Amino acid sequence: MKKFRFTKWAAIAGVVSVAMLSSQIVEAADTALKAIAIKVKVFAGDNEVALDKEAVTINGSLYVPVRAMGDALGQNVTWDNASKKVTLREYPFVEGKYTWMNPPSLGLGLKEGGFSGLLHMPGDPDNVFYTLADRGPNGQITIDKSVNRTFPVQDYVPRFYKIKLEGGQVTILETNKLQLPVGAKGVVSGNRNTTGLSNIASDEKSYDNTGTKLLPLDPDGLDLEGIAYSPSDDTLWMADEYRPSLIQVKRDGTIISRYVPAGDKAKLANAQIPIVEAFPAIYSKRIVNRGFEGVTISPDGKYLYASIQSPMAVPDKATGEASRNLRILKMDLATKKVIGEYVYVAEDAKTFVNVSQKDVVISDLHALAADVLLVDERDKNEGAAAQIKRVYKIDLSKATNVLNKSDISNNVEALSSDLLKASGIATAPKSLILDLTKLGYPFEKFEGLTVLNKNTILVANDNDFGVGEYDANGVLKLTDKQTQVWEIAVKSLW
Repeated sequence: MKKFRFTKWAAIAGVVSVAMLSSQIVEAADTALKAIAIKVKVFAGDNEVALDKEAVTINGSLYVPVRAMGDALGQNVTWDNASKKVTLREYPFVEGKYTWMNPPSLGLGLKEGGFSGLLHMPGDPDNVFYTLADRGPNGQITIDKSVNRTFPVQDYVPRFYKIKLEGGQVTILETNKLQLPVGAKGVVSGNRNTTGLSNIASDEKSYDNTGTKLLPLDPDGLDLEGIAYSPSDDTLWMADEYRPSLIQVKRDGTIISRYVPAGDKAKLANAQIPIVEAFPAIYSKRIVNRGFEGVTISPDGKYLYASIQSPMAVPDKATGEASRNLRILKMDLATKKVIGEYVYVAEDAKTFVNVSQKDVVISDLHALAADVLLVDERDKNEGAAAQIKRVYKIDLSKATNVLNKSDISNNVEALSSDLLKASGIATAPKSLILDLTKLGYPFEKFEGLTVLNKNTILVANDNDFGVGEYDANGVLKLTDKQTQVWEIAVKSLW
């Protein structure tokens, strides 16, 4: 993770223009030649490049600091003092890959997995992060032509981790399981543990490992997908796909509150987590298991942003699955009130090969500043078939707040780009920051995104706990998919 700085020199290239202003003769190191210091201005196109050392001429050749050359060429420059080697690399590039080598066992041959989100907390070392896992190992088995969702580890407790990246490996520093408030007892767990089971009858049904026994509903069940930090009160916020909802959590894993769409509190009878109706009622029309996926908080701690994973079933599921319009909410953390709703337009699946529009989703967010976000947009493919594994930068201050425009907000998914424009609705403008397919990214579920500094993005994948499909005998097969965190250098985020 260490970045090197140096002041070696390199001859100027033709793509850079130089204006000479003045000169001064100095002795060139380790040579009898005279080095003449030259005050110059170096430009890459119309943009001036800052020089950390003056340029010089030696024996008629002009030399400028190699770092300035790298900046002018839009490339990263590193110096290896041991080998005396200068390396220029074009942005973006992979600086490190870190693998979770030996996850703890969960039984039945299953191991812990993830990661469904990623967070670097202010003040932590540059190689320490937080991440989380979702509802636990689950698979799909066909029973009498019905595809049933199985939960092989029924006592799995949703959790988050503090991790360290070092020596190519992910090391778990802390594991915190999500706990109900002190004194509460879950209707399924019988204690303070949460579960990953579905909440209500209209959710996807939960079955045991055989796919034949229906498991109980848990009004406090969670399917966690995103993680953010609130510096104002030292709490964590996590995105849940089920309702959709956001949960506020103490550092030790104790849940403070769960924020849900208007009208959902009554559906969660016997819930032990305090329920707050905070989001428009229409968010209850999310497509099953396509609720909140990304959550982030502005660096000043004032605003929280949450993204829906897919277009919602508005007015129906078919419309949602064909739509490109996703929603991003903005909450004032001082009041816990939603103050903004914006339209984000996903890539057009028709311009790609074997990509379905319903599978082009938002998987995470990261706030660079108030209203300026990075968005993790991906398709369902992996390996060579993957085409959309991208990070976009958006500015919501340039998008229309549709929160109080009921004619728009109640119909976002059904509106074409032409209708949005005709209605005076500006969608979130997108600029491409990173395309992971060009870096050989092998995973389908690029679900974690965070920023270390203006030149470093980190991404993580969800390996689904290594769960595969069921064979003809009803035996769950496992995969060798790993969980990795990639450190990627980018030119400049701000």
